[in-house]
Amino acid sequence: MIDAVESSGALSKALANKKVVLCLGSGGVGKTTASAALALAMASTGERVVVLTIDPARRLADALGQKGSLGNEPTRVEGSIIDGLAGEVWAAMLDPAETFEMVVRSEADDDVQAERILSNRLFVNLTTSLSGTNEYMAAERLHQLHHDGRFDRVIIDTPPSHHAMDFLDSPGRLTRFVDHRLYRSVFAPRHQLLRPLNVGTRVVMRVLARLVGSSLVDDVVTFFADFEGMDAGFRRRASEIEDLLAGPDTAYLLVAAARRDRLEEAKWILGNLERRHRSVDGVIVNRVLPFDPGAAEALAEAELSPPLARNLRELASLARQEAALIDRLRQFVDAERPPPEHEERVPLVRLGEQLTPVHDLTGLVEMAKAL
Repeated sequence: MIDAVESSGALSKALANKKVVLCLGSGGVGKTTASAALALAMASTGERVVVLTIDPARRLADALGQKGSLGNEPTRVEGSIIDGLAGEVWAAMLDPAETFEMVVRSEADDDVQAERILSNRLFVNLTTSLSGTNEYMAAERLHQLHHDGRFDRVIIDTPPSHHAMDFLDSPGRLTRFVDHRLYRSVFAPRHQLLRPLNVGTRVVMRVLARLVGSSLVDDVVTFFADFEGMDAGFRRRASEIEDLLAGPDTAYLLVAAARRDRLEEAKWILGNLERRHRSVDGVIVNRVLPFDPGAAEALAEAELSPPLARNLRELASLARQEAALIDRLRQFVDAERPPPEHEERVPLVRLGEQLTPVHDLTGLVEMAKAL
């Protein structure tokens, strides 16, 4: 079910010139499914669309009818599976370690430097355990796919709420780290770590060796020595990603549900986007009860059995509660992004609850048609 008054064709219009669409939302609102359905909807017009999920679960693969697991390299969903599809749909699942390796190889001077970094134990730990690595590698993968000539559009199924904000902030954090005077004076290899150690530095290094082991200290020194000059490349890429995320080619699509707790998370996302000087370009409210409360109550007044009439009245009450919550969400959206005079509001699409959960390609195609 689509709110024809607010959003018939408006969402397509709002996203028409956007090369990147970031789908944001809390967990459990159908964000992955909405991302896949949006990819199908765009591909139906002849575009080549890739959707990247940052969630390691198989939901995207299952929805797109992919029997095997998705990987970092996009897999094409065969057109024959989707009747009448004019364009192409590709799907991928983020592999942070593989993405990190791709970045290192692209920025290294040669294969020798790249192999030294990739085999360093500190690098292995960075790719598997350092907080924020996954979010930044997701941003890097977006950067790669955006510049991949195979695709006209990139859709990102972001992590739930708080992690999505970490994803948006990660390029700036990397830039600030590389520019920080502590990095430049201590860790940057062209500075003190490669200079002959003075007495004070040797004492510090011996203390560190006793605390964490001499092999780890050697790994740190070797890693930053091998990293010589690559920090500039990482900084440049991070700056390019920041520009992309804040630029006119990128759209922010909020996926929500008409539930009180989900509404609060949606409001939190809207506020955090506003603090980052960004705003949503569209809203999808998923799994809305697909009938009119007044019609349900009219049916309840007909000659029905008491249990059935009672159920209809309860459903009518729930539908009214959902409508009130969606009205509040509309107010939140308008407050964060007031519509300019003579211009349309941010489109808000209501997708009706399905009889069965959307977990295969057939249900996904129906959802894409609604979008």
